[in-house]
Amino acid sequence: MAGKINKFWLAVMIVLIALALGLCVFAVSRGSIYIRPEGEPQETVTRFFDSLEAERYEDAYACLSDYKTLGLENEPGSDAGKQVFTALKASYEYTLLGPCTVDQLTATQKLSFRYLDVKSMEASITEKVDGILETLVAERPRNEIYDENDGYLPAVTDEVYATALAQTLEDAESFYTTTELEIQLDYLNDQWLMKTSPALINAIQGGAA
Repeated sequence: MAGKINKFWLAVMIVLIALALGLCVFAVSRGSIYIRPEGEPQETVTRFFDSLEAERYEDAYACLSDYKTLGLENEPGSDAGKQVFTALKASYEYTLLGPCTVDQLTATQKLSFRYLDVKSMEASITEKVDGILETLVAERPRNEIYDENDGYLPAVTDEVYATALAQTLEDAESFYTTTELEIQLDYLNDQWLMKTSPALINAIQGGAA
């Protein structure tokens, strides 16, 4: 009888131990669910792109989890670079595509993003350079075009490029392109933050990343 009782309590103990272990595993695997995210991830996405369009870069960077800066606050040193950068920033426009999908502490938001395709614009500038240069050669004295080594004077090449750029920027909207982006977010430090992606960086940089 004693043997049967001992076996009975042994079986009970095994069941209790298994139950306890099961509860521990359950608590570990489900622990993150007890963190209830506050706020809407879509608000973070909207705040980032609104700040990007308004050139409020500190506010935009505050929405990111993996970058403190994207360098957008730093203007190029050349006049031509500044003109292109200004046109690029003016081209930004976004549209949210559907609701934000939330899965516990992660979220996904799809959107379309319009930007100036800088690479396509550079190709157009190159095409215009030859025609402008040909016109200058035909209209001006040789000593105003070439140096002593029959190379183009720096002032001439600068003028030609500046003219080609100005002509291209007059029709900047023809170089606009729109891409679809999938924005990933994580709930970190009691807030929703965006993660950057190569596609996002490339679009912000006008396809030149």
